[in-house]
Amino acid sequence: MRDVVRVVPSIIGALVIAVLTGTASAESNGLVKITADSIVQERSGETLNASGDVTVKWQDYTLFADRVEYVDQGKAATASGKVKLLRNDDTLTADSLKIGLDSRRGVATNSTLRTTEGNLRVKGALIEKVGDDQYRMEKGSFTTCDADPPSWKFSADDLDLTMEGVATGSNVVFSVADIPVFYTPYVLFPVKRERQTGFLFPRLGSSTKKGFFADIPFYWVLSTSAEVLFDLDIQLKRGVGTGVQGAWLGKNDSHGDINAYTIYDTTLSRERANVGAGIKEVITTDSDFNVDLNLATDRSFFRDFSEASGDYNRQALDSSISLTKRWHNWYLAGETRIVNDLDSTENQRTLQRLPELTLAGIGQRLGTLPLYAGIDSRFTNFYRREGVTGQRFTVQPLVSYYADLSEGLSLSGWGGYQQRLYQATGGQGEGARETGLAVAGARGSASFSGLFDVPGTNLKRIRHTITPALDYSFIQEKGQGDLPFFDYDDRVVGQNLVSWSLSNSVTGRFETLAGAEYSELFNFRLSQGYQLSGGRRDLLDPADEQRRFTDIRLEAVARPLKMLAIETDSRFSTYHAEVTGSAISAALNDGKGNEAGIGYRRIAGALDYLEGKLSVNLFTPFVFQYTGRYSFDRRDFLEKFFALEYRHQCWSITASYRDRPDNREFLVNFSLAGIGGLGKVKVF
Repeated sequence: MRDVVRVVPSIIGALVIAVLTGTASAESNGLVKITADSIVQERSGETLNASGDVTVKWQDYTLFADRVEYVDQGKAATASGKVKLLRNDDTLTADSLKIGLDSRRGVATNSTLRTTEGNLRVKGALIEKVGDDQYRMEKGSFTTCDADPPSWKFSADDLDLTMEGVATGSNVVFSVADIPVFYTPYVLFPVKRERQTGFLFPRLGSSTKKGFFADIPFYWVLSTSAEVLFDLDIQLKRGVGTGVQGAWLGKNDSHGDINAYTIYDTTLSRERANVGAGIKEVITTDSDFNVDLNLATDRSFFRDFSEASGDYNRQALDSSISLTKRWHNWYLAGETRIVNDLDSTENQRTLQRLPELTLAGIGQRLGTLPLYAGIDSRFTNFYRREGVTGQRFTVQPLVSYYADLSEGLSLSGWGGYQQRLYQATGGQGEGARETGLAVAGARGSASFSGLFDVPGTNLKRIRHTITPALDYSFIQEKGQGDLPFFDYDDRVVGQNLVSWSLSNSVTGRFETLAGAEYSELFNFRLSQGYQLSGGRRDLLDPADEQRRFTDIRLEAVARPLKMLAIETDSRFSTYHAEVTGSAISAALNDGKGNEAGIGYRRIAGALDYLEGKLSVNLFTPFVFQYTGRYSFDRRDFLEKFFALEYRHQCWSITASYRDRPDNREFLVNFSLAGIGGLGKVKVF
């Protein structure tokens, strides 16, 4: 009661001020501040009756009403007449409200709750907070739409819910534009401030291969760092498939995801499935375990069931399991790799690495000399059911030299010896074999740069850097025809190559409201090599053996505007006066949902195709997307994809069409805003 005694003088003083100014105010122990046109204190000294534009402030709450009765003992307030309770950006309006200022428990009648997070709108004849995170609602509804009537809403006679727990309701109706379309007498569902377990809206569609199909997903939150998605995939032409996708986050950057899908294909009368996983488990700060898994029961699985671009024409599936350990100057890794060749009808001759061990020593300085010693070694056990199998051990010690001769001028060189040991059975090179090759290289480069002011624009200064370089690479030329052949590392091409390169880089300094920003505006590198002796694996035509110059290579990236990026990696033959390989792309993105991209890739005699994508958000509320891949050598599209999305404030619907050479698919997807994550809703 001592606090109440101290409150009395401040209240009396406030009443005196009210008489002089026409406005009354009172403050209880510095925690609650009340202002109103009139404030009357009861004789007990514990109750204030405020009326006329009443404002009550405490903690992070503000209460507005025509009338408020405040009881200091128990810190309780009863408000009526145009009641509005604000907390941060959330608002509760009601005819009346009774609330405990410390307990935060209370009851509101004929109330509406509006939250900015998730744009949630809740209406109820009565909304009562009965516990720390427990609420009860009578004759209420909720939606994420602002319109009246809302585009959609859920309503219930009674609803009891516990945040981060479950909610139960009776006589639940789902309405579209105030028209009831779905009813259930009882519902039980989890209530989460962020992710929520429950059914997601199904995806409906039709395709050449699947016929009409419906994909029904169920999302399950396992914990704050783990989740799983189950799918029931009903296809009229193929059967019923089931899928599961899981993802989790662990300690110390450990993470993983796994997915699996299986279906009894009624068209082929057999079970078909695929399994994929990507897992990284950090054991210690210097060791980790990795899994990259991709398996399928048959070579045409992705062509029949995959929706992702590029998956349907996969040529191989590559899976691996590895364990790595790092020290200050050493690196050890063990890996098992399995390849499934989808272009082959069988995998008996596909080479597998079971396992492969790598030990590398990072260059360590030799005393006070500017020399560094290192070593690379690798042991591989090759296995396949048909063909040559065996083991290969490669060890390559190296000595390197690095020196900065003057400002911008540097010189480096290295030399070593590659020793290979074999043990093979079942084919060419059977038995024990060995060979050794000398290897060496050198590089010299210089760097010149200058700063230039750019007046009158946001771009204030640019730095231009030019770096010419000369490289030399030597690999001893030696016959290796008596060795087993597992891969191209068993047929090392001798080399005596001199190369030149010229790099240019332009970096800009921009002045923004947030301060200085730096961005690379332009970067390109020209390079070419000359073969003094030896062979070249990049020459596909044996007639070119005496042509010593390699193709001129241009690598460039240009960003003249913040929203525009242009890249190229092209090769030009000086002998044939033609572009032998080219990859060019341009991307435009305004940061407002509008983007466009185009890319062209060509390798002489191998591939020649154009790819483009477009996303247009200019015609609100519609968003249009397009992706196309055209093959010039086939003179046909590899894939065309169209999607049109209608975005309402509180719901959206997307219709898409995908056209591939052997399949055409139409898909419809519907979603409600806020369903699947209501946000951190807690007004009182």
